[in-house]
Amino acid sequence: MKKVLLTFLSFVVCTFAFAQDLPTNPEPGKCYKRCVTPDVWVNQDVTVQVAPAYKKLKVVPAQYRTENEEFVVQSAGQELSVVPAKYETQTFEVVTQEASQRLEKIAGSTDTTTEEMLTQEGYQELTVVPAKYATENFEVVSNDAGQSLSVIPAKLGTESFEVVVQEASQRLEVVPAQYETRTETVVVQAAYTKLETVPAQYETRTETVVVNSGGQRLEVVPAKWATENVEVVVQPASSRVEIVPAQYSTESFEVVVQEASQRLEVIPAKWGTETLSYKKQEFGSTLSIVPAKFTSGYQTIEVKPATAKWGMSDTPAADCQSNDPNDCRYWCYKNIPAQNITVNTTELASDAQVITKPGCDQGSNNAADCGMGTYTRRVVQTPATTRVIDIPAVTKTVKKTVMTTPPTTRVVEIPAVTKTIKKTVLVSPATTRVIDIPAVTKEVKRTVMVTPPTTRVVNVPAVTNEVKRTVMVTPPTTRVVEIPAVTKTMKRTVVVEPATTRVSEIPAVTKTMKRTVMVTPPTTRAIDVPAKTTTIRKTIITPESTRVVSIPATTTTMKRTVMVTPPTTRVIEVPQKTTTLKRTLLASDARVEEVTVPAVTKTVTKEVLQTKGGLTSWAEVDCKLVEYNDLNINWNLGSATLTGAAKAEIDAKLLPVLANGVSVEIASHTDSRGSKESNRSLSERRAQAVTNYLISKGINSSRIVSNGFGESRLTNRCSDGVSCTEREHLANRRTQFRVIDAN
Repeated sequence: MKKVLLTFLSFVVCTFAFAQDLPTNPEPGKCYKRCVTPDVWVNQDVTVQVAPAYKKLKVVPAQYRTENEEFVVQSAGQELSVVPAKYETQTFEVVTQEASQRLEKIAGSTDTTTEEMLTQEGYQELTVVPAKYATENFEVVSNDAGQSLSVIPAKLGTESFEVVVQEASQRLEVVPAQYETRTETVVVQAAYTKLETVPAQYETRTETVVVNSGGQRLEVVPAKWATENVEVVVQPASSRVEIVPAQYSTESFEVVVQEASQRLEVIPAKWGTETLSYKKQEFGSTLSIVPAKFTSGYQTIEVKPATAKWGMSDTPAADCQSNDPNDCRYWCYKNIPAQNITVNTTELASDAQVITKPGCDQGSNNAADCGMGTYTRRVVQTPATTRVIDIPAVTKTVKKTVMTTPPTTRVVEIPAVTKTIKKTVLVSPATTRVIDIPAVTKEVKRTVMVTPPTTRVVNVPAVTNEVKRTVMVTPPTTRVVEIPAVTKTMKRTVVVEPATTRVSEIPAVTKTMKRTVMVTPPTTRAIDVPAKTTTIRKTIITPESTRVVSIPATTTTMKRTVMVTPPTTRVIEVPQKTTTLKRTLLASDARVEEVTVPAVTKTVTKEVLQTKGGLTSWAEVDCKLVEYNDLNINWNLGSATLTGAAKAEIDAKLLPVLANGVSVEIASHTDSRGSKESNRSLSERRAQAVTNYLISKGINSSRIVSNGFGESRLTNRCSDGVSCTEREHLANRRTQFRVIDAN
C-alpha cells in the first residue's frame, strides 16, 4: 500500500513539475529551445595586494671643501690736507651819475582842406499809372434747368389658371365618404398700384448781378520836408604840450673793494680696534637609517559565491506510465558550495625612518660657538674733517647823482571851431493812397424750381370671385378607390409691367449781359530826385609832440681783490689692510636617497552572479540558429589569430544572438592539408580564440562550448590525396556557431 501511495505521489509531482515540459500553443514550422534557465555569471577581476609599498633609504654622507678668505684687519680711511684759496685784483666801473632822459618839443602843423556837405538828401517822387479796364460778356441764368415727369401706365394681361372645384379624394367600398360644399374666395385679378404725376413747383426770385466789377484808384500823398540846423566843425579841437623838467638828488653807497672769503683748518681722524668672529669650520649632519619592518599574512578571496542549480535524478520514478523515462524523473535544487582561494600577503609593520644628529662638536661648552674663529680689525672711529674760518669783506663809500623824478609833459587843450549850416531833411517820403471804386450791380429775375416733380402711388384693390367646391369631411375606412380632383379653368387679369414715370429734362434759360472788368490795377512810378550839397573849408591841426633825448650815465674806475678759487681740502686715501684665513665649508650636507618599492599585487578573477536561473522553460529561437551558421572569418594559413575584420564579423553576427541569454557552440574546421592531429589542434585553437574574444566582451564562459573538428567534416571532395583549388580548400576552412540547449 505504501509503495502504491509513493508511486502515486511521485506521478503527481512529476506531472506538476513537467506540466510545462512542452511549449504551450506551438506554431508549425517554429523552433523552440528547452532548457533550465541558467544562472548568468560574469567574470570580475579583483586586484589583491600581496606585498605593500615601502621605502628603501640610503645615506649619502656630508662633503666638505677648504677655501681661503680675505678678512679686513684695518678699514680703509681718508686723511685731509688744505689747499689755500687763490686771489686776484679786478678793475670795475662804479656809476657816479645814473643815466637819465630829457624831452625836446616838436611843434604842431596846420592844414586847410575842402569837404562836400550834404544839405538835402536824395529822394523819390511818385506819379500815378491809372488802372486798365475791359468789357466782357457773361451768361446770367434767368430760369434754372428742371425736370418734367410723364406717367407710363402699367401693362395688364390675361392668364388662365386651374381652380380646384373638387379636391382629389378616396372612395371606399364599404363606408362611402361624406362631402360638403364650401364657398371660397378666388382672386381673379391681383391687387396692384398705379402712379399719378405730382407736377414740379416753381417760384420767381430776384438776384443781383455784377455788371461792373469793383476797382481801385490811387492818389499820390506828397513827401514832407523840414529844415534843421547842423553844426559843422571847421577846425577840430587840439592841444599844445608844455615840458616839465626832471628832478635829481645825490646819495652815498658802499662799494666792495675786497670780497669776503674763508680759510680752512684740518681736524685729523681718530682710529680704534674691534674684534670680529667668522665661521672657521662648518659641520654636516649625521644620519642613521632604521629599515622598514614587515609581517606575514594571508587573504581569502571568494572567486565564486555559493549557489544552487536544478538537477534531474539519475533514475525515473517507479511505475512510470510514460514511454519517455525522462518524464518521470525528480528535479532537485542542489547546493553548490562557494569557491575560495587563499593568497599569501606581506604587510608593512613600520616604514623606513631616518634619525638625524646635528654635526657640530657637542664636546664644546658653548654649542653656539661651534666652528667659529676671531680676528682684530683697526677701524676709523671719527673721520678727518675741516673747520672753516670766515674772512670779512673790505668796502669803500662812493657818492652818485640819481634822477628822482623823470621829465614829463603837460597838455593844454585848444577848443574846436564850428560853423552853423541849414539842411533840408526828408521827414516822410512820398506815398500813395488807395481809393476803392464800388462795383455796379443790376437786379435780374429768374424762375427757380422749388420742388421737383414726383409721382404719387395709388393702390388698386384685387378683384375676387366666390367659387363653391366639394370637400371630403370624413374619409372612407375600407377599400380605397381614388377619385380624381375636379378643376375648372378661369381667367384673371395680372399686371405684366407696373406703372412707371419718364423724366424729361427742361434746360435752363440764360441771358447774355455785359460788364466792365479791371484788367490791370493802378500802380505808381517812382522818379528819383538827386541830393543837394554845399562846399565847406576845414582846418586840420596836427598836435604838438615831444621827443625823448637820452643822457648817458657817468662812471668812475675802481680796483677790488676777488677770490678766484676758494680754499679746499685734498683727500688722501689710506688703503685697507687684509689677512688670509682658511675656512672649512660644508659643500653638501648628509642626505638620504629614498627609493619607493611599489606594492606587489595579484589579479584574481571571480565569478559574480548577474541573473538567477530557474526551472525548465521554453524559448522560441530562429530555426536557422539551431543549425550551424557560418562566420565569415578568413583564417590565414596555419594561424589562429583573429583579425580586425573577424572581430567585426563576431560583433555583428554572434553577439546579438548571445544577448538573448542563449548558449552557443563554436565549431571550427580546417581543410585536409596537413596531418589530422595538427589540423584538429589548429581548429581547437581557432574555436578557443573565438571563445576568448567573447569572454573579453563580457560573455560568461558557461554559455559557450568550443569544438575543433579538424578535417573530419569536409563539405566537398577535397580529402587527403585529392587535388583541389584554393577556393575549394577555403570552403572547408570555416568557423560556425549554433544555439544549443543549456542542459
